[in-house]
Formats: sequence, C-alpha cells, structure tokens
Amino acid sequence: MITLWELQGRDGRRYSLFSWRTRLALAHKGLQFETQPVCLVDKEAIAFSGGKTVPVIKDGEAVVRDSWKIAEYLEERYAQAPSLFGDAVGRGVTATFVAWVDRALIPTTMQVIAADIHARVDPKDDVYFRQTMVEGMLKTTLEGARAGAEQALGRLQRAVEPLQAALKRQPFVCGAQAAYADYALFSVFQWARIMSTRAVLDPQSPLGAWRERMLDLHGGLGRNVPVA
Repeated sequence: MITLWELQGRDGRRYSLFSWRTRLALAHKGLQFETQPVCLVDKEAIAFSGGKTVPVIKDGEAVVRDSWKIAEYLEERYAQAPSLFGDAVGRGVTATFVAWVDRALIPTTMQVIAADIHARVDPKDDVYFRQTMVEGMLKTTLEGARAGAEQALGRLQRAVEPLQAALKRQPFVCGAQAAYADYALFSVFQWARIMSTRAVLDPQSPLGAWRERMLDLHGGLGRNVPVA
C-alpha cells in the first residue's frame, strides 16, 4: 500500500493542487493508496522526506516528494501500468505544459481565490497562509486579494482561451484519453472547486465540459470530495 501525505483544510478538505496530481496519477496507474493529512505548518510530519512540502509518497522503502518527481517515479516503477506520458516525446511535451500551468495559471488562480482559501484552511495554518502565501507570494493583503479577484478572474479566462479552442476538437488535453497533462490542469480547477464558491469556469464552455469528464474519471475520484 502506497501512502500519500497531503494538505488538510477545514471539514476534511484535501485541497493541495499538487497532491491532486499525485492522487490522479496513482489512480491512473491502478495503484491503491492511503492518505496522511498534514497542515502547512506540520513540517516535522514530513521531515523524513528531506523536504518541507507535500505531496510525499512512501512506496515500500522508496520515499519521493514533489508531484512531478512522483509522476516520473510511478511511470518508471510501474511501467506495465497505463502510461502517464505516452512516450519520451510525450514526457517532454507534458513537462513543458506543466511548467506553463504552474507559472501562468496557478499564480492567477491564487489571486482569484486567495481570500476563499484562507477561510477554509485548517485553523492552525491561518497565520502561515496569510503571511507566506498571500503577503509573501502575491505581495498583497487578503483584503487586497479579495478586491482584485474579479480582475484576476478576467486574466485567468483570457489565459485559458487556447485550451477552450483545443477542447472543442478533442475530449481531453492529451487527446482521446486523459493523462498527466490533464491531471496537472485539472488540479488547478479542483483546487478552486474545493476552496472557493467563485465560478472560475463556465459550465457550458469546452473547459467546463472537460472538467465534468475529469471529475468522473477513476470512479469519481475528483467528484466525491467535500467542496466549497
């Protein structure tokens, strides 16, 4: 049994977008896993990994942290299971796509939902989130983030316009079936769905329809969780 360490929020929410990538990668490979929830401030709980952030997995004696490194580990360790990338070229293209998601979509989405996230993190993480994730990362206050959320939502919608066009032609980012690039993109919108009541996607749009398909994958793994 593989163990996954991931963030916990209020009311049982598992909201780490990077951990969602790992959850879906594990399900894609058909692997059973159990989870260990931790708070942002619980650095000692994952000190064995050599790092201070989740996700972390323990698979037998192997300990791997960082969602991308975990995906690469799973691809190599469980090579006979369905591939996360397709082939070497697919891995390279996926790495490029994930970098775009991380640098273009995550910061903008954080600006949209920062105040909502703060309201739903574990109380132990209240001060840490405000100081590190809002004031440190966004260089603003919670009040400033809330005031700028609508403008940030407009920037997010413009950023995903190419994806809207692509998903008119195919059901998933990776084509006929979902793979790791889909999981990376989905993680951003799942993060928003779990932590914010703000509608970041039009349900009638190609991306909205894609998210519905993603929510139903792997027995509804993404759908059947506490949400905002």
